[in-house]
Amino acid sequence: MLGVLAREFRWQNNLAQPASFRNPVNTDVPIQCSQYCSHLSRITLPLMPNIFLINVGANSRHQKNAKSPLFADGTFVFVPHPIDADVGNWAFPTNAWPFTNGLGWHQTHYDPDWPNLTYGDYIFNPRAANLKAVEPQDILLFWALLWDNVGDNWFAFTDHQSWHLIGALRIEEILTAGQSAQDVKTANRLRASQNAHFWGENLDDGHMVFLGDTQHSALFQFAVPFVTQMSKSCLLYRAVRTAQGDYLPLSGGKWSSYIRSCRTICNLDDFDGRERAEILRDAIAEENDYDLLADL
Repeated sequence: MLGVLAREFRWQNNLAQPASFRNPVNTDVPIQCSQYCSHLSRITLPLMPNIFLINVGANSRHQKNAKSPLFADGTFVFVPHPIDADVGNWAFPTNAWPFTNGLGWHQTHYDPDWPNLTYGDYIFNPRAANLKAVEPQDILLFWALLWDNVGDNWFAFTDHQSWHLIGALRIEEILTAGQSAQDVKTANRLRASQNAHFWGENLDDGHMVFLGDTQHSALFQFAVPFVTQMSKSCLLYRAVRTAQGDYLPLSGGKWSSYIRSCRTICNLDDFDGRERAEILRDAIAEENDYDLLADL
């Protein structure tokens, strides 16, 4: 079991407990229950990770200028969302450029940075505020809008769209406002510095950068269907609950409002959360050579 926090397990007074226990040192002198429990009243156990769900990439409002393509074999290209400014920190990835229309080469916010397995966000934005709670070993699970494409360029898009899981980062290190790429492990400094949220040497107020563990993080090779049609069989309905723990609505077209903002969807310490995390793991593993919960 991995984790970086500790939780306390306390004996409950209403549990039936024997009057005494066998003393492993002197079997002739039993240990009284009160004595034994005083040693066990505070047991520290590793706190299991949370899974956070995050929407990334070009979305429906960008469809005139940028779309992430989904191909017939299930592969895809991640196209980061365009920005209004003429110049961003980084250019569109080479493989994403053919799936843009009327944009400048640098007119994008390239995040997540999949080659370097990092993700940044501005937590003063209400949609990203929950990321303040992310800890090392937590998992960021990314979903995106993909459009069917029957070729290899902008003109080969069809009108069919669907939503898919596209990758995950298991967090190794976190940088916050005022910190620089020099504040992480030496081996991680270069890739941290490449994240789009570094405009200078130090992160500005409200900005965070998350570095994925390179062994347990990946951009998936094959898209994992998340919402193709909202029904009880779709992965979203089976694996995600509202903040109150209820099933998401099947009608009304409002399912996206429950997951548009970044938020925790599974707590692996919780039985139900673990069960739903395993549903996600199995769905991802069915399409990719990747285990979301490896070593957890």
